[in-house]
Amino acid sequence: MPVARRLSAAVLTLMATFALAGPVTAQEAQPPATDPNITDGTAQKQLDAAKRKWKQAKIRNYQLRAAISCFCPETYRRPRTIKVRNTFPVKPPQNLGPVASVPRMFRTIQGAIDGKVATIGVKYGRYGVPSTITIDRDFRIADEESYYTIDRFKKTGK
Repeated sequence: MPVARRLSAAVLTLMATFALAGPVTAQEAQPPATDPNITDGTAQKQLDAAKRKWKQAKIRNYQLRAAISCFCPETYRRPRTIKVRNTFPVKPPQNLGPVASVPRMFRTIQGAIDGKVATIGVKYGRYGVPSTITIDRDFRIADEESYYTIDRFKKTGK
């Protein structure tokens, strides 16, 4: 069989194969899964209850210790004491900005809920103050998780 005929036969075979296989489409990217506690409203209800407790406590001056667990240098993860005066954190470390006061913690949690993150886990303590905040924005991305621990909460004078 001449070369031209063999090429034509091969091209026809390939065309027939693709025709039988059906249309070729790009696989659509799947959106990240959302935490079931967000979709069913549980996370929002828990946050709202914690906010009510905090508001009822009327605490304006306090201190707490916070730490972040992440894929970052040791010095970044070290627990730090944060003082809050008249509801404002006093010189908080930049890496702990999202948890430098109870209202900031609530905003961080609300942002995760509104952003429909893949995983959110929050434990609330006395006065509605979070003691742990775990956020994984997207299962498909490695090393973007945030895990905050908050302890040693103490009301202080002015």
